[in-house]
Amino acid sequence: MRQFEQVDIKKLTLLENNPRKISKEQMNKLIVSLETDPDFLHARPILINKLPDGKMIVYAGNQRVQAAKKLKWKSIPCIVEDDLKEEVMNRRIILDNKSFGEFDYDILANEFEIDMLLECGLELKDLGSFNDVVEQISPDSKAKDDKKKSHECPSCGYMF
Repeated sequence: MRQFEQVDIKKLTLLENNPRKISKEQMNKLIVSLETDPDFLHARPILINKLPDGKMIVYAGNQRVQAAKKLKWKSIPCIVEDDLKEEVMNRRIILDNKSFGEFDYDILANEFEIDMLLECGLELKDLGSFNDVVEQISPDSKAKDDKKKSHECPSCGYMF
């Protein structure tokens, strides 16, 4: 049986051998993201396997649970399923953490702000080889003072 519910974080057990790890910097970005848009978790809730003994194992969303704990949240939206088979859980673990497809860098360059992309967890390496992007977003950068400097997207030639 599957049900959507708000679950007390203290009742959740993180997956012991979670194959997904994130850096401290990525965790900080996740915390800011959840703080900025806490309703996002209703669209992408934590996935829980409830064992016959009542233990609630987080098998998808471990990092989001850790971020919620750091924010001192008491509960978090979850989809709870009873006693899932290990092979179903393992497949979902990989699917939840594996990105399919590729970004369209033309759309990213034309429709999104670079700061927002970085705040959402993308890294410069994820954004392709935008020329000198670091200079444009770094607060210590001369690029803020030098507005004449432009950059070209390697995919589409868009100047920014």
